[in-house]
Amino acid sequence: MTTSSNRDQASRRRGSVEIRPMVWADMPDLVGTFDATWKVQEDPEGTVSRLSAAHFILHYLVGATRARIAVDGQDFLGVTLLAEGRGELCFPQAEEELEQVDQQLSATTLGAKTLDRARQWQLTEVRLEEQRGLAVPPQAELRLFLVSSRARGRGVGGALWRDTLEHLDQAGIERFYLHTDSSCDVGFYDHQGMERLAELKGRDHAAFAGRDPSDDPQFFEGIDDIFIYGARVSDQLGKDGDHGGR
Repeated sequence: MTTSSNRDQASRRRGSVEIRPMVWADMPDLVGTFDATWKVQEDPEGTVSRLSAAHFILHYLVGATRARIAVDGQDFLGVTLLAEGRGELCFPQAEEELEQVDQQLSATTLGAKTLDRARQWQLTEVRLEEQRGLAVPPQAELRLFLVSSRARGRGVGGALWRDTLEHLDQAGIERFYLHTDSSCDVGFYDHQGMERLAELKGRDHAAFAGRDPSDDPQFFEGIDDIFIYGARVSDQLGKDGDHGGR
């Protein structure tokens, strides 16, 4: 795992909440929390839903140079995954693991449809980034900011947020951006005074992607609005907040 300073490598405690570097053994907690937050509703047995969660977590880990989790003892509370556009990757094995998960998803009809939806979503995010000229250093991307529902109201989101901002400041990175959608608490970013750099309404998703909505009406009719927010690190350091979202 790459570190920009000894302070970044060390665990930090805020009350009973400890923020520490993520290790690979934390993966089941991340996948389980993501799955509990964004289940595949068409999968009552949960196998495809959990594989879908693993796909998203691994997708965010590919390219991540900093991964931090919040815990209270053995209880997983939240995570931030950051891509700084430089430095060593946290988990080089993530790409190979992602390929294996995608192969498992492709083995069933529902799994293949779920994987297609995930990739469709991710390609749309990339296109929005390209339109705004975001996918270039020195801007960093906060690829995942997720807080467990069990931790809401405990200040976990605020602690993870400030931990990320302080790291970016120490690393000399002036600006960062993130993706979010209407299934999350988008108002948090507005409250923080972040700039809404891009917005794609759900009703416009199919046309933007060049897809026929009749190919998968359940997906396109219920799809969330997508947003990209950005900010200067220095403008955010004096602000606090609590949020859990993708």
